Amino acid sequence: MSDDLTIRSEEAVEPETTEFLDPRARLVDWANANDEWSRLLVSEVITTGRPVSASTIDKAYQLFRQEKALDKRELPAVEKIDIVARQDESAPPLTLTRLSEVHGVNALVSGAEIEPHEGLTILYGENGTGKTGYSRIFKALANSRTADLILGNIEAEASEDQTAKLDFKLGDDPQVLTWAGDRGVSPFTRMSIFDSPAVTTHVDDDLDYVYTPASLALFNHVTAAIQAVAAQIDFSVGALDTGSSSLLARFQRGSTIYPLIETLGASTDLADLKAKAITDDDVDAKLDGLAQAVGALRANTIGTQITALKAEQRVLSQAAAAAEVLVNFDATAYNKALARRAQLRSDYDTFRSELFAAADLPAEPDDTWSRFIESGETYRQHLVELEAHDSDRCLYCRQPLLDPARDLLSRYSSYLEDKISADLRSTEAVLAELKRQATAVQSNEIVAFLNENRDNDDQPSYFAWVETIEGARSALATAAVSAVPASLTLSELLSKPKTDVDGAVLTVGSSLATLEEQQQNRTQALADKQAEYLEYKDAVELGKSWTLIETQVKNAKEADRLKTLKRPLPQLGRAVTALAKTASDQLINQSFDALFLEECDALRAPVLKLQFVGREGKAQRRKVMSGRHKPSKVLSEGEQKVLALADFLAEARLAGITAPVIFDDPVSSLDHRRINEVAQRIAQLADDNQVIVFTHDIMFATTLLGLFEKSKRCAYFQITDEDGKGKVTRATGPRWDTLNGIKGKINGTIQAAQQQEGEARDALVRVGYGWLRSWCEVFTETELLQGVTQRYQPNVGMTRLPNINTTKLGEIIPKVTSVFEEACRYIDAHSQPLVSLGVSPTLAGLKQHWTELQELKKTNDGK
Repeated sequence: MSDDLTIRSEEAVEPETTEFLDPRARLVDWANANDEWSRLLVSEVITTGRPVSASTIDKAYQLFRQEKALDKRELPAVEKIDIVARQDESAPPLTLTRLSEVHGVNALVSGAEIEPHEGLTILYGENGTGKTGYSRIFKALANSRTADLILGNIEAEASEDQTAKLDFKLGDDPQVLTWAGDRGVSPFTRMSIFDSPAVTTHVDDDLDYVYTPASLALFNHVTAAIQAVAAQIDFSVGALDTGSSSLLARFQRGSTIYPLIETLGASTDLADLKAKAITDDDVDAKLDGLAQAVGALRANTIGTQITALKAEQRVLSQAAAAAEVLVNFDATAYNKALARRAQLRSDYDTFRSELFAAADLPAEPDDTWSRFIESGETYRQHLVELEAHDSDRCLYCRQPLLDPARDLLSRYSSYLEDKISADLRSTEAVLAELKRQATAVQSNEIVAFLNENRDNDDQPSYFAWVETIEGARSALATAAVSAVPASLTLSELLSKPKTDVDGAVLTVGSSLATLEEQQQNRTQALADKQAEYLEYKDAVELGKSWTLIETQVKNAKEADRLKTLKRPLPQLGRAVTALAKTASDQLINQSFDALFLEECDALRAPVLKLQFVGREGKAQRRKVMSGRHKPSKVLSEGEQKVLALADFLAEARLAGITAPVIFDDPVSSLDHRRINEVAQRIAQLADDNQVIVFTHDIMFATTLLGLFEKSKRCAYFQITDEDGKGKVTRATGPRWDTLNGIKGKINGTIQAAQQQEGEARDALVRVGYGWLRSWCEVFTETELLQGVTQRYQPNVGMTRLPNINTTKLGEIIPKVTSVFEEACRYIDAHSQPLVSLGVSPTLAGLKQHWTELQELKKTNDGK
């Protein structure tokens, strides 16, 4: 979500029209319009400024329950909150007083000390002299956005622990910190640091604010407290929901009461449920009687009898079936077929021998020979079907047939068409069918029954009948397999056993049907009695557990109410979040926008659109051009830098600066005009705050020093690598002259010369004339020509031409030139003619010339 800011902060309007609305007042108004329990939470947050304590959360939850009539009202009423609106309190100012004892940082030499001024501190040094090492210490302490890894001396054989000593003041309280390489050390995290890598961050990135007003944290505390109360509700609901499973275990699945207990809850009709409970005095006796009846019905003796009868029925049925087959077996036909087959086989052998007696066969005709003849006939019929048979040729060798061969084939034909063979085959078929009948009778049940009871003294009454039937079956099967005649008395032998077995089958079937009917009735009776017992038992348990059931239903109703009452709580949290957003917009976004516009105007930064975005509950800002373009895609490098400076300074001022503001090479890639503007803005900032500047730009350094020439709220340190990187030396400035500075040196030199005699005085007078010469140059540069052309400036300041006092130039220039030339005669920098080398300057002459120059300055100033 993003909103283009259209309302300016209080700093952007006239003081008399500014209306400050304390965020606490917004929070109080909201609390006074809501329930007492929420008012209790807000009251503690407003009073302490800290998160709500656990005891107050508990009290708020109890008050919530009492307000909602879940509990009896006992806690006193929470009166409406009344506060006086106020601004956020500022932390005591942090001032750095000394940085010393630096070890293990970027190969910096030991022993250096930096004593920052409470106003502006300039640390000047060329590239590679060690400035970055000191700035990285400050970045690590502040945990700035661009803080990077600090290395030690990479050329050293052993690494050295990173340490430094920082003397500082919190308010008026002096303190000392021994830094050990840690990042983000309080209270130094309040420091604001700008460097070149921060340009991209401040120009293109969506930035979180490094400062959040203390009053905005109150909203988070209230939201957290509301969530804590909601968690208390959830915990209570969870506690109220316990116990249902243990109660359900007391009842039996299948009763009509079980599903009522299973669904026990807020909607349960207790009156209807209680009507099902039994609480008579004799319930135990009734339960015992029902249990005994169920036990008696459950003892399944009929089932055992049915199983035994079914076994008898299987044996008798198999015996009856066997007897039926045996009685109906045609033993006479079987015996006749055996006898006829024997006779036919004898006749067949005689016929075959006589038929082929004269055929000169290699061996007697036998079965193998017969199969040979039958195969040849089969092949002959096959050739006939194919219309390929030639009766004059042999079927096998295909040679022409001679008369003896024709005679043999004729005999073969007669043999194959023999009637004896046909009769023999017919008889074999009859015997095969009768054999199948004799051997196909099932007897597995019979055999098992006989084996089981043969040696028992108490044999079933039908044992002998079954044994007789099995004996007859076995004898017949053996005869059929062995091809021996069967007994012709089977029918007489099995007549009575068959009749008795058939009768036994009917008797067993009748008894079995009767028992099965009884069993079915008994099963239904058991089911009915079990259901009666189960229902009665659960009705009794219902009476015994009634107190627990009432409690559970009551708990369920309470849990249901709590869930309903909890539903508005997320909306309360969202309402507080909305208030926080409004307050954040007033305290942060609107103020930042106004400050940003001020800084852009002061630094002549390009005009662009500022958007405020909120993501994941964080306030952020974004800069865009033409609604969608990132500034880096449009602006020059110099424009980006001043835009980043404007964003940085606005953010630093947003909190009310209470700690040092540090600039690390802030003017690289800037032209001379923007350097002047940045210097003036930093000088303005240093009027009321501690500012530390690292720079390698001599123009920037000298411009800053010139801006502090009168106030003296400035300290200058030179950083060199002459005796090792990072050597720090306090100095008055770079080789840069001002009239006041040179004036002090001239006066000091004159005073020193007055106290000396002879050559010593002569030497000091010559030094004084050297400073006099420098004064003439600076006076001409800055006063007469008003800085139109200056050293360290790459251009001519044409806009300053109108400031030159041209009416006095004719009077002043000859006199300044005369003194300048006189001074040149006495300084070692100029070679002198032999005639003038012996002429020494005098102290009186120096004083006279110095007086003349001061008068010329007054003349130029119009005094």
